[in-house]
Amino acid sequence: MAVGGVILLIGAVLTASDPVGLLLMGLAGLLLLGFSAYAFVMRPRLAVSFDDTTTGEGTFGGQPTLTMRTLGGTHTYPADRIDRIRVLDFRRIGRRTGQLEIDVLTEGAPTHADGDGPREDTRLLVFSRWDLGADLGEVAEDLRRAGFTVEDRRR
Repeated sequence: MAVGGVILLIGAVLTASDPVGLLLMGLAGLLLLGFSAYAFVMRPRLAVSFDDTTTGEGTFGGQPTLTMRTLGGTHTYPADRIDRIRVLDFRRIGRRTGQLEIDVLTEGAPTHADGDGPREDTRLLVFSRWDLGADLGEVAEDLRRAGFTVEDRRR
């Protein structure tokens, strides 16, 4: 992406005699460079960490936490603040795409719900394969190994 942005900026300079072309190609080049910088800094947006280190048998020690990177900063949620994690599969524009959805409890929300059904005191976080930098199935399996319950609703 960054290479494409640089090529567009070079093309804009070479077509400086055409002011509209200069503006459009320069703007497109700057946007592409900005997006590639965002992708470089933000990805992957989800990480699992633990209080202790991994034991010799491949199991994890300590309480797992999820760390999520956003433009607003880094947010860390311990396991008791995670309400639900699920992997979904959608059909869009003729192809299947997947999403990892994580419901986290908002500040001040009780960790246990009163009754069945969806909670109103959660915040939905949605991650695509692009956001995670890995296959959704692999991420779901890593979350399971870390001790989280993951619903897999892919077909």
